[in-house]
Amino acid sequence: MEEKSPPFELPRVAVVITCYNYRSYVERAIRSVLAQTYRNWDCVIVDDASTDGSADYIRQLLRDIGDPRLRLLTRQENGGQIAGFRDGFAATDAPFIAFLDADDVWLPDFLLAHLSAHLNATHSAALSSSDVLLVDGNDTLLAGTYLALRKPRSEPDRNGVAIAPGGQLAGLAPGIAYASQHPVTYFGPAVYGWLWAPCSAIVYRRGALEPVLSFPFKAKPAGADYLTAMCAHMAGGTLILSQALSLYRLHGANLSTGTAFAGGPVRQTPAYRAYRSVLAADVVDYVLANSSWLSDVNGRNFIPTFLKHHVRQSRDLATDPRLIRYLTRGQPLQRLRMHAARWLRRLKGSARS
Repeated sequence: MEEKSPPFELPRVAVVITCYNYRSYVERAIRSVLAQTYRNWDCVIVDDASTDGSADYIRQLLRDIGDPRLRLLTRQENGGQIAGFRDGFAATDAPFIAFLDADDVWLPDFLLAHLSAHLNATHSAALSSSDVLLVDGNDTLLAGTYLALRKPRSEPDRNGVAIAPGGQLAGLAPGIAYASQHPVTYFGPAVYGWLWAPCSAIVYRRGALEPVLSFPFKAKPAGADYLTAMCAHMAGGTLILSQALSLYRLHGANLSTGTAFAGGPVRQTPAYRAYRSVLAADVVDYVLANSSWLSDVNGRNFIPTFLKHHVRQSRDLATDPRLIRYLTRGQPLQRLRMHAARWLRRLKGSARS
């Protein structure tokens, strides 16, 4: 029996590979995109002014491969990860977008599984994240999961909504159906904190990502996935795919994570832990600048609740005077204490000068 064509086109995915001095790894990343079972994609590789010959190597590699879906953008000055994200985003127009670090690798069903999840019949979302396999620089397997990912580990998460597989879409377009034993869970914007695996495990809806990447964040070198995931999540929540669909590499040159790993959480470098305060402050700036529409979408209590949780995670933010009215809503004595503490700090600062 002849298979009928679906009454719609399946969405294209824009893939952005960001590369800075990863000549020894970038070919694996590119070929993992070429190996995807979901074929409706295009890919831009953004070289962020590498000094190891990455750009010339990629240029020759693309000539050898000869696939018109692949193209290279080269930056004349190093701008950091967020600049690479922005350049790649601006060079594409697909409704879904995924960022792949040049030292990471996708497994063949990565895009198929994410698109199948995004197009489910239960709940749409702003972004999705799958799990990862952790490997070292020689592709030796270190761990089968990223512990910070908010996936069911012993029982269903009471804050999540289970997403049923298949459904109407699988009948209309069998090509997008993805059968998996691993659960998919939806978490709404009111579920706070880090939910995701790192950058190369995430797929975004373009509309949720656009206001994030257009915002003038102060953070530059790394941590763009912290900003994009945190802020895009507020627009429509997240789908968590429990299956590991990519390789996350720990090789000693990672900007955010060290190589020490003994089966527990991945340890961040001391420099990155200090830098996290800059990233956390950037998220506050984004939330306050967009408080009107975020409150319209998520309710009037969303901003105060988010900020209280965010400050608990990043104590340095507690002294930000813009947050006093949010952190002390309904607590006039607490507000008075915070104003007094701020006044005393300013007084001490004036005395020192």
